[in-house]
Amino acid sequence: MKRRQKKKKPEENPEDVKLFNQLCQEVAAFGIETRVEKGNFYGGICVMEDESQVLFVNRKHTLDRRIALVYKELAYLKEKAGEGPVSPLETPTSEHSAQD
Repeated sequence: MKRRQKKKKPEENPEDVKLFNQLCQEVAAFGIETRVEKGNFYGGICVMEDESQVLFVNRKHTLDRRIALVYKELAYLKEKAGEGPVSPLETPTSEHSAQD
C-alpha cells in the first residue's frame, strides 16, 4: 500500500515575508500581540479573559492569505482609531516631499 506524499509548501517570497512582518509591527503599535498558531480556524482579533487583544493567524494558511488577514484587521483598527484607510504600498511622506 502506497502512502500519500505530503504536499510541499511553496517557497515564500522574501518581500512578502517582509510585508507580513511590517503589518504585524503596525498591529503591535495598537498594543495587540500577533500569534501565528496551527489549528482549524481562519484567524482574527480575539479578546482574552484579561481584556487584552491578540491577533491569531493560522500557520497552515498560505502567506498571501495571512497577509490578507493581517491587512484586513489593521484596516479595521485604523478605521476604528480614525486614522483613515491603510495601504502597505504607501511610501513615507518624506519621499513624497523629496520628489516635489
